Amino acid sequence: MTGRIRIDGQSIPYLEGQTVMQAAEDSGVHIPHLCYHPDYEANGSCKMCTCKINGRQVSSCTTKAADGMVVESNTEELNSERRALAQMLFVEGNHHCPSCEHSGNCVLQSQAYRLGMTALIFPDFTAGRATDATHPDILLNRDRCIYCELCVRASRDTDGKDIFCISGRSENKALAINSDSGLLKDSGLSVDDAAANVCPVGCIIKKHEGFTKPIGQRDYDARHVHHNKVRQPRLPELAKEPGEKVTVATCSLAGCFGCHMSFLDIDERIIELVEKIQFDRSPINDIKSITGPVDIGLVEGGVCNTENIETLREFRENCKILIAVGACAMSGGVPALRNGLDVRDLLEESYINGIGVTGAQIPTDDELPHILEKVSPIHEVVKVDFFLPGCPPPAEAFWHILNDIIDGRQPDLPYDLLHFD
Repeated sequence: MTGRIRIDGQSIPYLEGQTVMQAAEDSGVHIPHLCYHPDYEANGSCKMCTCKINGRQVSSCTTKAADGMVVESNTEELNSERRALAQMLFVEGNHHCPSCEHSGNCVLQSQAYRLGMTALIFPDFTAGRATDATHPDILLNRDRCIYCELCVRASRDTDGKDIFCISGRSENKALAINSDSGLLKDSGLSVDDAAANVCPVGCIIKKHEGFTKPIGQRDYDARHVHHNKVRQPRLPELAKEPGEKVTVATCSLAGCFGCHMSFLDIDERIIELVEKIQFDRSPINDIKSITGPVDIGLVEGGVCNTENIETLREFRENCKILIAVGACAMSGGVPALRNGLDVRDLLEESYINGIGVTGAQIPTDDELPHILEKVSPIHEVVKVDFFLPGCPPPAEAFWHILNDIIDGRQPDLPYDLLHFD
């Protein structure tokens, strides 16, 4: 028996017993989801697939399709709630895409792209859950777990081993191992088990395979998921007289200067750019202090120490438009990987107890900036007007955004210029 339902005004067929999610997937209609997998019974744990069905918000992966059902999915209200869910998962877990070997093959990353998520609106929260590297072939990074329970279902229903379970609540919630020691090495998990291959993020990782796939083989790059428009705030227009140049200042906080290097990769077009802009403070021209009010400020890197805070506040005070450039500025990036560790322990390891360090002491000169307890994205310190994702953003993105602003257009970057890694 078949029938038809309407999803966002589109009539699609369904088979008897199918859920709304299954009917949508069969018809090529995408409903954002994280915990749904066609091989396993749905449990509706992630709530990413919540739709308004006949006027009520319910999980589409667990709701049976019924003839004449009216489904709303691609609405701004629902997508805003989905973005918030994705942002909470990003800040709660260790989801730093540039350092994750599942980047490009990650369902959470893919949904964030689809939903137009370009920045994190919640403070970073590092739970610091224990990593289990005891297994010879598999690494378990619990901080990246999104509690989709796919590994639980796969181990129970396909492998017949019942290796994984979820234990605890709230910030104590964690993926647990059913073994006498509680360690992965004593669990009987095989690298060929379905449970070892079903993780949608970078929580369960095969050893010896990290970062080996070339760009063209990254699953979600190949699927061309970057089709939504990026939601960015409207920027103030820069009122300029004919022939008057736009002033630009740039700086790098806690980062690697990779974003500045990518900026320079516009190559000879920088000659065209300098006919339209004039650089103020920037390592490009070696001016180390901002000399006055400027039109555009480009800031890369996270906020790591007290000097970073001073520099960032100076930029905000003097820049009409402030742009967070790159993953570190947007989320803390790779420097923020230290956030789950004690600063004192890190300093002692670097200056006193580290390999090859003898008789040293932690520097205490007043000229040195104080290291903060955690690395923060810049929007947690000052207001940011625009976010330019990437690690680093491609040169074409710099070219595109600067020319849009200079020519009086609101920046409208296509998704092929936006990446989390």
